[in-house]
Order: sequence, then C-alpha cells, then structure tokens
Amino acid sequence: MPVITSAFTTVGSPDGVPSVQWTGIAAGDTCTPFIMRQQYGLAASVQVVGTFGGATITIQVSNDGTNWVTAQGVDNTGITFTSTGYREFSLSAAYVRPLISGGAGSNLSIIMVLRGSSGL
Repeated sequence: MPVITSAFTTVGSPDGVPSVQWTGIAAGDTCTPFIMRQQYGLAASVQVVGTFGGATITIQVSNDGTNWVTAQGVDNTGITFTSTGYREFSLSAAYVRPLISGGAGSNLSIIMVLRGSSGL
C-alpha cells in the first residue's frame, strides 16, 4: 500500500496560483498531510478526478496532525467525493489530507488550489 506524498506547485504565471496535488492514488493508499504555512489556505478549492470504482475520497483537516475530521464546504456539508467533482471551502486548519476508502479506485488525483495573503 503506497504512501502518496503531496506536491506543492504553482499554476500559471507570472505570480502563479499555489496548488497542492496528490496523484496516482489507488484503493488502499495513504496520502500524507499537507502542512499549511502562513495564510495561503485562507480559502481553497479541491477537485478530484480519476477512476473511482466505488471508492470515496474524503478531505480531512486537523490542527494537531493526529486527530482528523472531515472538512466542511462553503455549504456546511462534509467534503466527500464518489465521482469526479469540485468543492470550495475555507481552510484555517494546520493540516489537510485526502483519505481514500472502499471500492477499487485507481489513478485518482486530488488538486487543491489555495488562496490567501502571503506565501509559503
């Protein structure tokens, strides 16, 4: 069961939009948390694409890196995906990670775009 590490990048130019991505996720994989720095995560969006095969992707947050809860979208419902989708949310937690459960998902990618007032 592979461990999928988050990758930080910027999208576009010249300044770029901060983005965190977990790619190549399959059923049984574990995704490492992304640690928020400064104010980049004030607002965020998350998009999930790939083959779900009955799997569920849940976006989780934590302030201590040990105790995790489901992130809440702007509509105040938990952020979960059972098919390709997009959600927006406020994010002031210290850590964020995707969790895959059930099914036979393969080649899933989670792309999270961060907005805020200062850099990493």
